[in-house]
Amino acid sequence: MKVNQIYTILKDVMEEITGLPVASESTEEENVFIIKEDLSNIVDVGTRLFQSGQNWKDNYVKSLINRIGRMVFVDRPYSGWAPNIIRDSWEYGSIMAKVRVKTFEAKPNPSWSLQNGQTVNQFEYNAPEVSQIFYNQKVAWQIDCSFAEMQVRESFRSAGELNRFFSTIESTINKSQTMYIDSLEMRAINNFIAEKLNANNGVVDLLAGYNAAFSPTLTAAQAITNVDFLRYAAYTILLYKDRLKAASEVFNMNQDSGYPTFTPAEDLHLVLISNIAKALDVYLQSETFHNDFTEIGRYDTIPFWQSSGDSFATEMVTRLNVAPASDNTTTIDRNYIIGVMFDRDAIAITNENRRTTSAYNANGEYYNNFYKIDTSFINDMAENGIVFTIGTGAIS
Repeated sequence: MKVNQIYTILKDVMEEITGLPVASESTEEENVFIIKEDLSNIVDVGTRLFQSGQNWKDNYVKSLINRIGRMVFVDRPYSGWAPNIIRDSWEYGSIMAKVRVKTFEAKPNPSWSLQNGQTVNQFEYNAPEVSQIFYNQKVAWQIDCSFAEMQVRESFRSAGELNRFFSTIESTINKSQTMYIDSLEMRAINNFIAEKLNANNGVVDLLAGYNAAFSPTLTAAQAITNVDFLRYAAYTILLYKDRLKAASEVFNMNQDSGYPTFTPAEDLHLVLISNIAKALDVYLQSETFHNDFTEIGRYDTIPFWQSSGDSFATEMVTRLNVAPASDNTTTIDRNYIIGVMFDRDAIAITNENRRTTSAYNANGEYYNNFYKIDTSFINDMAENGIVFTIGTGAIS
């Protein structure tokens, strides 16, 4: 075990803390209040087992190997960050069918236009018009992990430590599954956005609306921290939340007319990039005494659509570069996509099936565990959806 004597460092530290000039041998300058400190003798940043240059022996007879006094297992639960779009599952069958009935046309009421001798026909057959769409696609993957108990017992001091070790492995497998599910949930949301952008349906350019209304020349980069723009953005988002409550065909992409949709407030999902969401909180709410007038209600925040790069710059986290599922020959490559609003049935995970199968290898004396998932990710473009952008320029 390496032990450092640090009394000289402590002397310098104490003089720094008390505001006295440091009279250290490490500096030749006079009246120095902060000196360069070598912290390698104080802070242990960890080493791999028997790493070169490390002393693992005792400080008495110099031949006894140090024992492990405490084992800390990194076993932190991970709940994920993607918006929750899990809907339902079923045991038998694979197809999900969605049935819609076309709205009915109003006709004259003959009760108020009766004529003497007129026959009123009550036997005319009026069949409803119905459309049906089918979803029958899944994605599947698995995580494989071998468990060997007997061979690893010698590395632990008790059955409790051994069980804790395997619990950490299980927890990490669950975390890995959650990370994969998160990424696929975001791909379902990203595809919905790409479909809307590709069809130019329900796409709201907040920056263009603001510049047209107030005649400034804000850029997308400036808009994120401009209080007047953020106020306009919150106002516009609130407007569209109300507009989606009314039955309409304006904000859906149903191929057949006559099938209006509406989204009650409790079924509306709003997802915002955190860069804009936090700007609304900090820059906008700090400017007003009546937050209720500017709050946009319940929404989910996400750090990025696809990736943040290494900077979390707004132009990166708001960028989407995908080929939409309905037209994979087209590429949608846009940034400054700041949010999406959609009906709960527009984007969904359905029929998720998680299971674990195991096989024991008697010769090798270990278990092979296979953690399997298959899931359906659905976009129903006939449901309501709004995409909010700041600018409309594609990435060149």
